Amino acid sequence: MTTTRLPNPPKQYDQEYMSRLLNQLNQQFRAMEQSGPLHGTTLNLSMLPIAAAGLRSGDVWVDGATLKIVP
Repeated sequence: MTTTRLPNPPKQYDQEYMSRLLNQLNQQFRAMEQSGPLHGTTLNLSMLPIAAAGLRSGDVWVDGATLKIVP
């Protein structure tokens, strides 16, 4: 996975403000790329595969109305 990084702002912008903004955005990008627990109240999985063929171990697919995990 590649890391997303925004470019530095042009000099005519308030450099201190833009640097802080870019730092915060880059922290969010890094956090989104980290593995870890998923927290939330709703999960919507759409367009899931309908067969396990070609999937990796741990991938999720749907069989009718049942979610299955590839062993």
